[in-house]
Amino acid sequence: MNKQILMLAGVLAGASAASASVTFSDGVFASGTWTSSLVANANGVGSTFNSAQFLNGGNPNEYLQIVANVQVSGPNGGAFLLFMNNTAFYNPVTSGAVSAIDYSEDSINFLQNSGDGMITGLAITQGGKTYVQRNPLLVMPYPTFNTWGANASPGLNPSDLWELDSTGVLHQSSNPDWSASGGVMQMGFYRAMSSGNSTDSFVREAGIDNWNVRIIPAPGVGALLALAGAASMRRRRS
Repeated sequence: MNKQILMLAGVLAGASAASASVTFSDGVFASGTWTSSLVANANGVGSTFNSAQFLNGGNPNEYLQIVANVQVSGPNGGAFLLFMNNTAFYNPVTSGAVSAIDYSEDSINFLQNSGDGMITGLAITQGGKTYVQRNPLLVMPYPTFNTWGANASPGLNPSDLWELDSTGVLHQSSNPDWSASGGVMQMGFYRAMSSGNSTDSFVREAGIDNWNVRIIPAPGVGALLALAGAASMRRRRS
């Protein structure tokens, strides 16, 4: 009996460790750490961008500078810049369903009088689809972000991220699957810009530092699995 109690305690302790949050972060942005791409909508075709690591000037040191040149052919011409971390993968099948995700970064807008700067937030790829954070929208207007400022969204849910298709169209009803049967997710961030009603092309220049994604597993999943395993062990011993 004592052995069974000790065994159950050990299993539950392992379950508690397995249910701990998982964090991905980067405050250096070294070459090769990120894969980037651009998705433009119909009135933003021809837009370009570049990004580069700077060793000084971040918060406090290294940061990633992003420059976008948005070519506008009609109202609401715009582009999405996607940056996916090459080491930030989470598999709900093996690591458990996701209860929520906390996202945060430090942002800066380098161009004075550049409208709302860039929209930013969490990006996830899963099953060949890309999802970007739309609730809430994190923006960096000048002068609010003329120095480094914190941009954070705690407690994100799947419905807060919408699918971004290859033509730059957002689909609010298409969201990532955070259940225990969901596919592998790659984490990253995005930047977005739009011309609004203007038809003038424009440039945006901003930076990001201290990127952080904290994945919170669904409560009780590890403990339930542990109890099931313990019950199975008791049956085998009886």
